[in-house]
Amino acid sequence: MKLLENLTTDKRKVLAVAVLILAAAAFLRFYNIGWSFSNNGVDEGIMLERARMVSEGYDLYTELPCDQAPLVFLIGSVFSGDVVVLRALTAALSLVAIAACMLASKKQQGNMAMMVTGLLLAVDFALLRESRLFSLDGISTAFLALSLPLFLHYLRHDSRVALFTAGLLVGLSAASKLFGGIALLGMLIFMLVEYWRSGKENRKASRTVFDLIILAIAAALPLAVAIVVLGPSDMLDGILFDQGHRAFDLAMKLSIPVFFGLNLAYALPLLYARRTWTHSKEARFLLILTVVLLADFVLQPLVFLHHMVLLSPGLAILSGMFIAREYESIKRQTTEKINPNNRKKGISELDVFLAVLLVGIVVSAGLASYGLAAQGKPPQLAYAEKIAAWTSPNDWIISGDPLITSYAERLTPPFMVNVGTRVYPVLEFEQVRASVDYYNVAVVLLSYRLVEEDMLGLPFFLELRGYGMVAPDFMGEWHGSAFAAFENFDAPMVFVRGDIVEAFDLPTEDWKASV
Repeated sequence: MKLLENLTTDKRKVLAVAVLILAAAAFLRFYNIGWSFSNNGVDEGIMLERARMVSEGYDLYTELPCDQAPLVFLIGSVFSGDVVVLRALTAALSLVAIAACMLASKKQQGNMAMMVTGLLLAVDFALLRESRLFSLDGISTAFLALSLPLFLHYLRHDSRVALFTAGLLVGLSAASKLFGGIALLGMLIFMLVEYWRSGKENRKASRTVFDLIILAIAAALPLAVAIVVLGPSDMLDGILFDQGHRAFDLAMKLSIPVFFGLNLAYALPLLYARRTWTHSKEARFLLILTVVLLADFVLQPLVFLHHMVLLSPGLAILSGMFIAREYESIKRQTTEKINPNNRKKGISELDVFLAVLLVGIVVSAGLASYGLAAQGKPPQLAYAEKIAAWTSPNDWIISGDPLITSYAERLTPPFMVNVGTRVYPVLEFEQVRASVDYYNVAVVLLSYRLVEEDMLGLPFFLELRGYGMVAPDFMGEWHGSAFAAFENFDAPMVFVRGDIVEAFDLPTEDWKASV
């Protein structure tokens, strides 16, 4: 207790701890960022290739099919879909978001809350994983996190400038991934709940309505600009209606308990929801925001671990506030005449909360440390280096793992960019055949979606078109990343156009021997 007291009251020590937390967060995010210790299957490669194709002049939604919000691809196109630069951009945004959440926690509940919030976000494994990738969820979460201190400032000081700015940032979150729109819904619901709690005074009603309008307009601006630029019909078809065809997968709901298992302290303000609710209106806001997002993840057809990171900023601030409040309550009891039994109960509770916090931090930090230590040179990069040596920047590549294409800095036929397994419209065999012929594709890598049952005819087709399969031994060893869930464990079958095989005297092998 004395150590905590010392760390949270001495200004120099507080500053030193804050700097150390941010330094640790930066190290975990930027260390060897060109190598990933955990990929989102094919997702990152798809995002990178979309950004590259936009930089080449292809229009989203019309020439380049897309089922996501546009902002991240437009940002990525500025950097031509460069893997390392865009990962570093996500990491930098994440770091700024952590600092903003720490500041928000400090203003709400003091130095201890700030430290707890910073520690949780620094090592949150799901958030860290997304922060090291070019990730829609990671960038959307960063914008949402940046909006929270401003919205909390609005609640405390009735600043409409802060409200408008918070709305803009939530709008940027939604323009990165539509989950940001669910966060906006949480904000609007909270404002209505607070109006209802206030007794529905006429003056309060007019102010609430005006504030709701300010928030909604500010949040709508980023998407409104995108709709004007990209066209409303095609954009809405892509980001709304094409998402509506996803099948419900109950097994994927396990992502929710996994997320909380990795971040045990996040569960505390939810388990003690009544205490959280009565704490302050700021705590009520964060609780409602969390519940609305969580309800969406429960109800929507698919939820992955990387979706859950949108919960992290709000829960980290809320957990920091919760633990700091309990600590301050115990401190007060030591100086006041409190029933000894009640004091012992309070101390025991605080010990449990701190133990939960410590265990969660150790679990997430341990996984992160293992990932950084165990990661090696990605096989996608090794394959990409060979392919880049055989081809020119104007050559086209089709890959079941688009990260290989991104590392090689090559183009993908527009209708072959989204090679995910859960997409609409479904990628069909005839589309692959047509793209190979129309674009005179230099290299085709068969993996993930391109080796599923309805694509088994591709090797026959490529052989008939004069492609040769490069000997797997020549390509090198293929291995998963440190955390290889949802990744391809089998090496891609690499088919190279006949003239390239001859020009580089590439060793080939009968593909039937590899099946």
